[in-house]
Amino acid sequence: MLTGKNIMIIGSVIVIAVILQVSLVSVGKVDSPAEAAVEFTKAYFMLDGTLMAERLCSELSEDEEADIVGRYLYRSAEKASAMGFSPGYMRNQLSHVKTKINMADENKAEVRITGERLRSINPVYAIIGRLFFLIETHEVDETLTLVKEDGKWKVCSKPFSLAEI
Repeated sequence: MLTGKNIMIIGSVIVIAVILQVSLVSVGKVDSPAEAAVEFTKAYFMLDGTLMAERLCSELSEDEEADIVGRYLYRSAEKASAMGFSPGYMRNQLSHVKTKINMADENKAEVRITGERLRSINPVYAIIGRLFFLIETHEVDETLTLVKEDGKWKVCSKPFSLAEI
């Protein structure tokens, strides 16, 4: 039978374990070129402009005249509108991601990222589509050039269709 004292001990152990786990995860998280490439690619396909701009080097993200992220999001919204959908229809989920660092030194790296992308309207669509083979997957194979700025790896090439802007 659990008494009040035993419940307090069990509760304290659980709280300490959670705090320890969170602290170990945050300490173990090191910014690497491969991680930055995956994070940028996921943001690109999910149309997350804020995270995309955060992972672009200052040379690309601070050019207000070009505003490549804004123009890419606008172009995606226009494509969706032309097909009769909302902009969210153009979001894609990245899966089976693999990275390979082709060249690296302390401030510059070239990362090849491969995987599959599929339409990501909502989580139920993805589950049902995969279950009944209704979703068409598209291959992703891109090489990104990354540079280290302010201690953080950032994409400094125009990947995917950002190069078309």
